[in-house]
Amino acid sequence: MDSLYLNIRKEHEVRKTLFNIRKEHEVRKTLFKLRIEKGLLSMNIFKEMGLSIYSYKSYAEFLKNKKGKVFGFGVMLAAIYFLITVGVPVVRFFGGESISSKIENTVPDFELSDGELWVDDVFVYDYRGTYVEIDTDARSVLRSAYDMQDFLDNYTQVIMMDSEKIIVKDKGQVQQYYFSELNFEFSRSDLLLFVPYVYIFLAVFMVIAFLWMEIWFFAGVLVVALISMIVASCMKVKISFGKLYLLSVYSRTLPLIIKAAVSFLPFGIPFFYIINIGLSVLIVGLALQKIKQQPQAPAGPPYGGGTGNYPGNDFSWM
Repeated sequence: MDSLYLNIRKEHEVRKTLFNIRKEHEVRKTLFKLRIEKGLLSMNIFKEMGLSIYSYKSYAEFLKNKKGKVFGFGVMLAAIYFLITVGVPVVRFFGGESISSKIENTVPDFELSDGELWVDDVFVYDYRGTYVEIDTDARSVLRSAYDMQDFLDNYTQVIMMDSEKIIVKDKGQVQQYYFSELNFEFSRSDLLLFVPYVYIFLAVFMVIAFLWMEIWFFAGVLVVALISMIVASCMKVKISFGKLYLLSVYSRTLPLIIKAAVSFLPFGIPFFYIINIGLSVLIVGLALQKIKQQPQAPAGPPYGGGTGNYPGNDFSWM
């Protein structure tokens, strides 16, 4: 009898414990939702990147983010695009080799001396409007740039070398130089001596390229936000320019992914920049539609001194 009583009591205590655990879990879950709604907690950047691609109703939640987080999102997004479009090609080009090894394995032996160029091999490159030819065989002397004008007109960029001269075409301008006029001597051995400086140059170039890409990213966001003002006006959604700029930052996620993929294609897409910006504007429009469908703020003094419509009408984000 005592044993049965103890078992019943023990079972009761186990059920009580499980009930308390379940209740505590529900309380924590409710508190977490309340903190999300009040902006006390926020999603991580990578989750926001995913939601910004397909969940347009999430853009209303993005409006609660602080300036610092939105700026960080933009910097991270541009950084990922930079790594894909610049970092990956650089790594693929070197293929794990050092610059010295790459030069030794890919650059043929050459020497420029006494106004004459000698290259150990013939090199020809013809791709997408760019033509490069290096042939220093004495039997393959090029005609003058004037005599080759019909051939040069077929390309936008040209570099041609023989043993005595170099012909360069860039931006429609054709220049011809004779090595005897340069008073300059150089060889592959001399090129290898510059390798330490190449590393410095490459590092500086990567930093400048990254900063330039960040600037262009936020400039593109500005263009999207300006066009989105017209879209918001047509949709009769009252929202500040600061909020539109915030939405435009998130709207660049999908277009940049597509732009990164297009950069690896062997051909270009006409007017792609316009298409890319247009896609961002479309995403902002879809987000505004979701925001417009949300319940409006209750009557009374509006948030931020607006007109009583959607709380995003304030100018605090500007």
